[in-house]
Amino acid sequence: MRTFLAVRAGGAEGSFAVLVLALVALGTPLGTPLGTPLGTPLGAQAPDARASMVTVTVSPEAVTVGESFTVRLRVRAPKVATVRFPDVPESADQVDPVDPRSIEEGPPGNLLDRTAVYSFVAWDIGRRTPSFGPVVISVAGQQRSFAVGSQATVEVTSVLPSDTTDHAPRDLRAPLPLPGKLWQYLVLGVTLAALLAWLWLRRRSRGRERGQGAVPEAWKQAKASFTALEHLALGEAGEPGRHVIAHVDVMRAYIARRFPELTVSLDASELVLALAKDDFPLPLQRLTMLVERDAVLRFAQSSVRPGEADALAAEARDIVALLQLAHEARLRAMERPPRPKRR
Repeated sequence: MRTFLAVRAGGAEGSFAVLVLALVALGTPLGTPLGTPLGTPLGAQAPDARASMVTVTVSPEAVTVGESFTVRLRVRAPKVATVRFPDVPESADQVDPVDPRSIEEGPPGNLLDRTAVYSFVAWDIGRRTPSFGPVVISVAGQQRSFAVGSQATVEVTSVLPSDTTDHAPRDLRAPLPLPGKLWQYLVLGVTLAALLAWLWLRRRSRGRERGQGAVPEAWKQAKASFTALEHLALGEAGEPGRHVIAHVDVMRAYIARRFPELTVSLDASELVLALAKDDFPLPLQRLTMLVERDAVLRFAQSSVRPGEADALAAEARDIVALLQLAHEARLRAMERPPRPKRR
């Protein structure tokens, strides 16, 4: 605990101040003549600001780096005194305030007993002092200032072992040098290569998806359908009519792929009229006969013998094969360059 008083050393004034403090401690009101008995009421005597006392307490007086400590400014003055404590100091000398200032009142009595409590934390070793302002006490028009100064000094020690306290920290290392232009070009090239590879893989995957979702070529689809019907063997299973109808459906689907105007929704008579208007590469009698026989089996529920059913199914396969040959011949003719005209 560190205590300082409003007293000048030496002389009659200093002796008087010491006597005043003794009288205050014994309960004698300030300003009472020396011959006045102890405990006499204050009466009309005016109190004196010189009898005020400020006590500075630092707890603990020694801390480690980052450990908080408390500074208590206790004022004991006449009852009518006005005390103005300093504001919370700003950060200085590697010391930062922690909490707002708090005020504590002492026990009731003839004197004013008031304490201001400040909390700090220090961040460097050595003797550190918060930058306090003065404590100002006013009594009956008299005003006295008490400088806290070095009374609030704390000793800060290191948290490191004692054999490392004298070691100075290393200087900051220089930043890593920036790479040259060649390194930048290499990174750019690798990035572009990775981007191009990603685009190629994405396009390839999309192409596979489109290939999987695309409609197969008409001739391949027709052959696959005919093969599936052969495995079903509807004629041998006792359904020769359905055997013919299924083969005609495959034929109609192929014709609709090659000739969009000859859709599968056309009935037998409409298909015959449409074939007459179109440049169909096969004789119309073969296709007309097969379509009309299919209509009788499909809608009139007529019966057909197994041998006839196999013949009608073979006819449907032959018509599709002949149409495919005609289609391929037309494609070759379109790809052949035109012959020069003779003069």
